[in-house]
Amino acid sequence: MYELSLNILDMGKTIAIKKTRVTSLMTALFIAANIGLPHLFHLIPGGGIMFLPIYFFTAFAAVSFGMWTGILTAVLSPLMGYLVFGMPQIMLLPDMMLKGVLLSCTLTYMLSKAETVLARFLVVPSAVLIAWGIAGILELTMRTYEVAFQDFFTGIPGLLMMTVAGWMALFFNKRIAQ
Repeated sequence: MYELSLNILDMGKTIAIKKTRVTSLMTALFIAANIGLPHLFHLIPGGGIMFLPIYFFTAFAAVSFGMWTGILTAVLSPLMGYLVFGMPQIMLLPDMMLKGVLLSCTLTYMLSKAETVLARFLVVPSAVLIAWGIAGILELTMRTYEVAFQDFFTGIPGLLMMTVAGWMALFFNKRIAQ
C-alpha cells in the first residue's frame, strides 16, 4: 500500500510516494521521541511548562510526513506517556491533544497554501501562534484567562522550539521524503 504526500520544499509541489511502512515507523519514532523529550526537560525546574517539549516532534512530524502523522503523534504521545509513565496528568490530556492536533492541522494547511520558500519559512511561526491562539480561545470556556493562555506567558521558549522544529523539517524534508 502506498501513501501520497506533498513535498512542500519542492517549488513545483511534486508528489512523493512513500511506503506506508516508512511513515508508520517514523510515526512510532516521533511518538517515542515526544514521550522521551519531556522527561529530559522536566529535569529542569519548570522546564515542561516553559519549553512545551511534547509538541516539538508533533510539529516535525506534521511538516515532514503530513497532517495525519502529526495528528497521530499529537494524540498518541500524551496518551501513551500517561499510560506508561503517568505523565502528563490525566486532566491535562485533552488540552495537550487539542493543541497538538491544532498545530498539525494549522501547519499542514498553511504550508500547502504557501507558494514561495519565504512564505513557507514565515508560515511556521504564524501557524504555531494561530494554533495556540485558537487553543487558548477554546480553553477559555473551561479555564481562566491565565491558564488558557499560559503558554504565551511562560512557554515562549517552547513556542520558539516548535518554530525551529518546523524549520528543521522544512530543511530536511527533501532527504526524508525520498
